[in-house]
Amino acid sequence: MAVFTVGARLHDYGKGTPDELFGKVSADGFACVQLAYKKCVPGVASYADVTPQLVQNTLEAQKKHNIAVAVLGTYVELAIADEVQRSANAADFKSQLAVCKALNAGCIGTETTGMHKQPAGTTRERAQYMLCKSLETILPEAERLGVTVAIEPVVGDSTNTPQAARHILDMMQSPALGVILDMSNLVSFEGKDNQQPLWDAMGELLGDKIKAVHFKGKNFAPDGTMLHTSLEDSCTDYAGAFAMLRTLPQPLPVLREEAVPARAASDIAFIKQFF
Repeated sequence: MAVFTVGARLHDYGKGTPDELFGKVSADGFACVQLAYKKCVPGVASYADVTPQLVQNTLEAQKKHNIAVAVLGTYVELAIADEVQRSANAADFKSQLAVCKALNAGCIGTETTGMHKQPAGTTRERAQYMLCKSLETILPEAERLGVTVAIEPVVGDSTNTPQAARHILDMMQSPALGVILDMSNLVSFEGKDNQQPLWDAMGELLGDKIKAVHFKGKNFAPDGTMLHTSLEDSCTDYAGAFAMLRTLPQPLPVLREEAVPARAASDIAFIKQFF
C-alpha cells in the first residue's frame, strides 16, 4: 500500500533563495517540494544559471528545513515539431540531470508540449515522435546517473492519455523513464462526468511507473472553458484516483499545485483525507 507525503510547488511561494522558500513551505507543514529554479530563484534566467553553488545552497536548505525535492521541474518543450528548438530544449533538459542527481530528487519532470504550441499542421503522432527523439538523447545519461525522467500526460498535450504515455514508455524501453500523474490535467470536459475509466487505465498501464502526483483544483464553464478552482470546488474525482493510488507499492509525493500559502493548513487536511 502506497505511503504518501504532502508537498507543494515551490514557486507558488513566490521568489527567494532556497533557504527562504524551503523555510516557508516547512513552516506551513509541507514535507517536500517541486523545485523549478527558473520560476522561483532570482537571477536564474537560464539553466546555465543553475550553478554548483546554487545546488549546494539548495542541499543546505533541504537539510536545515527537512524538505525533500520530490520533483526537479525542468519545463521545456521536448515534443516541439521544430528540430532546432527541440534539440536545444533537449540539451537544456539533459544539462539538469546531474542537478537532479546532486539534489537526490525523486525525479526530473516535464510536460509533453501542448498541441496549441506546435507549428500549424503538426499531428499528435508527429509530436510524440519528436518527444521520443528528445528522450533518445536524454535517457542514456539518466540511466548512467541513476535518475528518473518523468513525463506528465496532459489532455491537450502530445501525450494526452494514459494510453499515449504507455506508448511512449514502450517505445523508449528505459528503466529511467516514468510518469507524473496530474489528476486534473487528465480530466477533459467530455470526460469529467465519468472519470473512473481514466483512473483504471492509469493504474493498469502505468501504476508502477508513477513517480509523483499533482493535486490541484479544476472545473469547467458550461461552454467547456477550463476554470482554476479551489480544491473543494474541483470536478476532479480525487477519491477515484486515490482508490487506485492506494493500491500501489511505491511511496508517492503528492504535490499541491497552485498553492495559496494562506490556505496551506486546510489544503493539507483536504488532501490527506484521501490517503
